[in-house]
Amino acid sequence: MCLGAEGHAPRGSASPLPAQDRPRRGDGVRPVRAVALADATRSDDVQPDAWEQLLTNAGLEARDERTLGGTLTPTQAARLMGVLLGKPVTLSTFPPRMAAGFILREVMEGGEVTRKELSRRVERFSREQIAVLRPDGYLAWALTGSTQQKVATVEWKDGAFRAHGFELGRFYSGKGGVFRNVDAQLQASDWRPLAEVYDDADVISRTLDGAEDAVVELYHALGQLLTRPVDSIAGLSHLPAGVAALIAASPAYWERFQAMTRGEQIREVSRLTTGMLVTWGAASATTRTLKGMSVGAEATVPVLSMSAEGAMALERVAVPAGRAAAVLSGGPGAAIILQRSNASGSVPAPSNGPGQWAPAKESMSPRARGYQEQITGHSADEAYWVGGVGHNNGGVKFDGFKDGVLLEAKGPGYAEFFEADLAPKHWFEASGKAKELVDQATRQRDIVLNTGVRIEWHVAEKHAAASIKQLLKSNGITGITVIQTSARLLVP
Repeated sequence: MCLGAEGHAPRGSASPLPAQDRPRRGDGVRPVRAVALADATRSDDVQPDAWEQLLTNAGLEARDERTLGGTLTPTQAARLMGVLLGKPVTLSTFPPRMAAGFILREVMEGGEVTRKELSRRVERFSREQIAVLRPDGYLAWALTGSTQQKVATVEWKDGAFRAHGFELGRFYSGKGGVFRNVDAQLQASDWRPLAEVYDDADVISRTLDGAEDAVVELYHALGQLLTRPVDSIAGLSHLPAGVAALIAASPAYWERFQAMTRGEQIREVSRLTTGMLVTWGAASATTRTLKGMSVGAEATVPVLSMSAEGAMALERVAVPAGRAAAVLSGGPGAAIILQRSNASGSVPAPSNGPGQWAPAKESMSPRARGYQEQITGHSADEAYWVGGVGHNNGGVKFDGFKDGVLLEAKGPGYAEFFEADLAPKHWFEASGKAKELVDQATRQRDIVLNTGVRIEWHVAEKHAAASIKQLLKSNGITGITVIQTSARLLVP
């Protein structure tokens, strides 16, 4: 059955999904196959729309499975993602594959969209002049894959593949003649430029390299991580967390992987990492417990799996709430890698986060302590440090880290520091305390900039939450979500 079959059903009647499209139950997942359709070829006199052109640039061929109807559903998006997962990634397809993956993840997360809306979402990449860093260290335009300019050799640093201020798996806007970071809406999120957009003469020598395997370009960077063959579960901890989780969740593949030479292992990790970057925008992952509406509830989520031969597959699967999983995401949507225990119960956990727990060494009122522990689920005697433990070691303190999110708790009492119009009261501003809040937010934002880790500030009082949100906004601080979370009553 072709992807577009669901789009032919009348809107008023929800036709049952064929068996292969229904969410499955169980621990395993079934590969998503790319179906060759003899009648899916396009007539030469029909011009592809922006969405079709992007898929073609991303490596989808005329005979591959595509959406044929007027809408794209989350189920269809997941199947189309599966088709792309089976395609080799070259330097020329790497950028448009990232763009296509981004849009497909938006659909899987946000719901069905029309063909017109798909084209509008593609147009954002053109309007904002979106580019990506390729594994060979060059910047290239997301829609076409055209090479723009050289940055530097890509290296593994601080848990990501980086070249100067750029990172693999992220989008950048070249609008205005400089490259800047963008947010989830592809809007420039930081005024500070990373580099100027310029004509690079060396690009001429790279024009014929578009067909080169993008996997090769990560080989040397990964050589830094694999100094010897990985032959134990513990050895996987040196790899990108998402890759380690996927290998550990695939026992048949793990058995083959252990028998490979170091060079073969590096090649395989390069291939898996490249696939994750172009599809999900990240090769890192965090451990979470899937949550449902109630005990015993199920969530239908995109589950990433791997065959014994190393073929990655994606399928929407009904998973019980409470199931442990590694969550892989760099932007909208998230892929789930279901964790499974082996005989010894040891599974390599994905990264526990960007920092570590250590003593907080500060005093606080019982009210503040209670609220912090309510938000973080962790003893207030410890803080979560990123970049080092202690301010003297370059560390930045957070109140906690849970479910892949860095947390800050602002308990009851902050409301009295702000006027009715949300502005800081004169005495609060004159004392420097308002600036301390801004400085704290700036430090926290900067320490995880470009890492994909989210920050949430939970504020006990509604007025305080609105005031702090306004304070951060007026000081140009983005990347921190302020949430009003009421304090629970303390039981004496």
